[in-house]
Amino acid sequence: MKILIIEDQADIRATLQDILELNGHTVLAAEDGVQGLKRMDENPEFIFCDIAMPNLDGPGVLAAVKRMPAVCEVPFVFLTAKAERSDRRAGMALGVDDYITKPFTERDILDAIYARTSRQHSIRERFEKVADVHRRESQALWAHELLTPLNAVLGSVLMLEQEADTIDRGDLKEILAAIHAGAKRQERLSRQLIRYFELEQLKGSRGSAVAGHCEVAVPIASGCARAARKVGRSEDVRAAIGPGEVDLHPDFIAYAVYEVVDNALRFSEPGAKVQVDGAARLGRYRISILDQGAGMTPAQRAQVGAFTQFERKRHEQQGLGLGLAIARSTAELAGGELLLEDGPGGRGLRVVFDLPSAP
Repeated sequence: MKILIIEDQADIRATLQDILELNGHTVLAAEDGVQGLKRMDENPEFIFCDIAMPNLDGPGVLAAVKRMPAVCEVPFVFLTAKAERSDRRAGMALGVDDYITKPFTERDILDAIYARTSRQHSIRERFEKVADVHRRESQALWAHELLTPLNAVLGSVLMLEQEADTIDRGDLKEILAAIHAGAKRQERLSRQLIRYFELEQLKGSRGSAVAGHCEVAVPIASGCARAARKVGRSEDVRAAIGPGEVDLHPDFIAYAVYEVVDNALRFSEPGAKVQVDGAARLGRYRISILDQGAGMTPAQRAQVGAFTQFERKRHEQQGLGLGLAIARSTAELAGGELLLEDGPGGRGLRVVFDLPSAP
């Protein structure tokens, strides 16, 4: 394998390099986190990284690697002289695969490589059964996103198993909080996937009895309120919603509005307003959601779809890129369309549900 070592202590770096090369591996070496990130272009297949380093520490390197499509799934193992549980919790939350405590033995290193590469190959084999190489590469980011919350949960559970007899109450509460956060994130991803594929299936049947019928003001307000509560920004969401009826189940409207308003809040600064309007006119009902964020280019708007995210290098993102895809499928289920427009003066993004009014 091609293995990258990121370690600022030259003697430890040399020892680890000797162990790996004597066991048939090709070694890339970097003396700090900044140099380590520069070597990611060489596509390492395994990464050993010190935690405490100048310029850029181990958690900083790991966070950057998880945003790089080419290496985000590469096994990543921390080398640390620290045994504090807080360091381990931070790494598990970021998705680190394992820890090795210094001083280490040759067996420690080889066991870590075997354990992590066996697991990694199993995951890759399952993907290969359902997609070709190009498809796997294009989906690497969302595949990683599905696995990251589970890594946090499983890593925290492993800590409980290993340290059940010595862990104090404060540490226990923090570990349980990490498990809860990972489980909640996994739940949201699962619900998004379920809703998206449910909508796609219903679009195939296109029966009005399946889709439902409702007065839209209440579900629109419900979706707005839920998104605002989630991030504690109720004052930043303004709504002017008029009456109207459409052939769509209210749960679908509320969820679609929630997804779009949630996106608007995540990609705008606290204090920036999100304006939600709803009005019936000339046989149509239009729901307009305008934010003050960075907006989207015409090319990005044309590429909107499931499992598509933009500007990951500039914006820390979690999720599968399903929000706008769910909104579009919801509008199409009602016989309408989803429009993406520039905000006033080219600032922000306006998302419009253009739906036919029900008789």
